[in-house]
Amino acid sequence: MKATTENPALVLFLVDGSHSTGISWSINEETGAQATISQSIQNGVNRALHDLIVNICYDDGQIRERILLGLYTAQGKDITWSLDSEQPQTGWATVQEWVELAEHPEEEGSVPTWLRIEPQGKTPLMDGWKHCVQLLSRYYEEYPNGSALLITLTDGMFGELELTKSVIDELLAEFYQSVNKDTFVHLIGHIDADGGTPLLFPSKRPDGIYQGWLFDLTTTFPQHILDSPVNEFNGVTIDRASRTYIHNADHGLLSALIQLGSRFVDGDVRPASQMPTDMEGE
Repeated sequence: MKATTENPALVLFLVDGSHSTGISWSINEETGAQATISQSIQNGVNRALHDLIVNICYDDGQIRERILLGLYTAQGKDITWSLDSEQPQTGWATVQEWVELAEHPEEEGSVPTWLRIEPQGKTPLMDGWKHCVQLLSRYYEEYPNGSALLITLTDGMFGELELTKSVIDELLAEFYQSVNKDTFVHLIGHIDADGGTPLLFPSKRPDGIYQGWLFDLTTTFPQHILDSPVNEFNGVTIDRASRTYIHNADHGLLSALIQLGSRFVDGDVRPASQMPTDMEGE
């Protein structure tokens, strides 16, 4: 996935903000520390956004227009724009627009905050995916040579979503009609606070019905990740057949997955020390 000023990459986050994300789970087994699932999601997303600015957009003392961002929360009956601004007509914000929206912490070295989640209601995940399909179609019409990344983060019980094979097949057809399959990646992190057995980046379609549908909805990895000297995640080797999703992620896997997603966009990696503290473009 390449990101350039001529063809800025579109990064879409679709995050679960349902009532169930307000429950607590363990974030440190040694200390017993806990946080809510929503806190884990928002912390991971905020860190990933900071990484995208530092690693992709910041260049030669300026913030370059290389990442278009759409940040959406699925909760209740709505898919809501989750940056502290009016939703742009395009459905995404330019770097110069969204970088300015960060809430900067007083503590030095802390990550700025773009996303805050107040859990409520159910998870209209299917509506969220259909909304993202529309945005992806619009993006590829404007940038036919561009790259797009969709990151879905949910603790949804898929049995409650009334998913069927026909519904999934229709959604898949819409995705395929809207994106460039060579430059689109869909990363899904399914979360389980109850400690279910995780499934990491399967290379073959799993037997479980919902695991199988997630396999169908996701993609293989970007080439530069496969070519990386370290193409391993939590002991699992990433190969050309691996699909970009985890089922039953705990806090540690969720955090690592989101950070891995921020590496899907290809760019020159620079240390954070080179980033100006106010992150303002010149």
